Amino acid sequence: MVGSILPGRPGNLTAEQEARLQELWTVTLRVFGVHAPDRPEDVEDQPQPGSGTATPDKKSKKKNSMFRRHKEDNGGGASADQNDKYGQGKDFEQVLATQDPEKLRNAFWSMVKHDHPDGLLLRFLRARKWDVHNALVMLIATMNWRMKEQQVDDDIMKNGEGQAVADSSSSKAAVKREAEDFLAQLRLGKSFLHGTDREGRPMCFDYAPVKFMIKCFEANYPESLGVVLVHKSPWIFQSVWNIIKGWLDPVVASKVHFTKNLEELERFVDKSHIVKELGGDDPYEYHYVEPKAGEDDKMSDESTRQQLVDERARTVKEYEKITQEWIGDSQNRARLQERRNDLAERLRSGYWQLDPYVRARSLYDRVGLIQGGLIQYYGEPPNAPKDPAAVPQNGPPSTEHRADDVD
Repeated sequence: MVGSILPGRPGNLTAEQEARLQELWTVTLRVFGVHAPDRPEDVEDQPQPGSGTATPDKKSKKKNSMFRRHKEDNGGGASADQNDKYGQGKDFEQVLATQDPEKLRNAFWSMVKHDHPDGLLLRFLRARKWDVHNALVMLIATMNWRMKEQQVDDDIMKNGEGQAVADSSSSKAAVKREAEDFLAQLRLGKSFLHGTDREGRPMCFDYAPVKFMIKCFEANYPESLGVVLVHKSPWIFQSVWNIIKGWLDPVVASKVHFTKNLEELERFVDKSHIVKELGGDDPYEYHYVEPKAGEDDKMSDESTRQQLVDERARTVKEYEKITQEWIGDSQNRARLQERRNDLAERLRSGYWQLDPYVRARSLYDRVGLIQGGLIQYYGEPPNAPKDPAAVPQNGPPSTEHRADDVD
């Protein structure tokens, strides 16, 4: 039901789920070098900030010590090896052996952005069937993927479409070609966001290979995929799918559905939200709006950005401190959870103040779809461009996304 809090999300946890969340917070903070003052024994059991040059063997021993008790409690942790088809266990060990814990901590809080921090950790717990060790392995491996392979925050979010336009005039052939290819994909609309399904989940129209897309969600964006609708696919693709789905987690594979006509599509999306191109009533047509001069000027304001970054860092530190108290003080847990929720809201609202100083503007900012944390899929937003071709049309009012909305 749209608007209700699903099980296993912030605000709707069983006692056992809350205990698992506390366990994951405990080991996560220890990996980040954040220690509870009454747990001095933790210091010897984990990597320390600034110790990234230690040998892999030494770090591996520390890691093994850190999780030995948990593995023993869960039958030796064999499930991690059995389900690790993307090699995340190996990535996890390598990251602990080579990365400064403070860098991992910073990467985590960068990944949180406007999410409730509990909501982010709960995604990994649900994806790993509430196994704390496996959830931590997946979390650390995902952070490494964001930092090293995709450079989500340092490249895609920071440079954006405006930089691609500049690079398309570069004298360096490789840089110019990559930028032109990137812009061509945007202008053609091979992948774009528009509208919501019957569950209120945002819809992405994507022509990327299904196997790659699903692998990306399964390995690096856990519990963020609602359904995949493969509409009017060639008959041969369903035969290929029988092979592909064997490589996926059964839960993820079960989210893929084939639809052949409008009636089948309406099982998942209201007709008013189905674009006319697919037989629905929504008149929306994709039009790419080019980057505008000066739209990223705030990213040059280093003074304001640093003030907001420092304020967020103080809030993060307070959240970590209160979280440690929440873990250790069962008598005042409800009061401490309220305080954690207040701090999570401060992080959420603070992120949207920081956003224009750290994230390049995108098409969705230009057409008014993103408005300071509100997502405006339908109806003319107040600050949208006057170009009718660039404005989303028809439907219900704007939607604010919560931690339980995506999956």
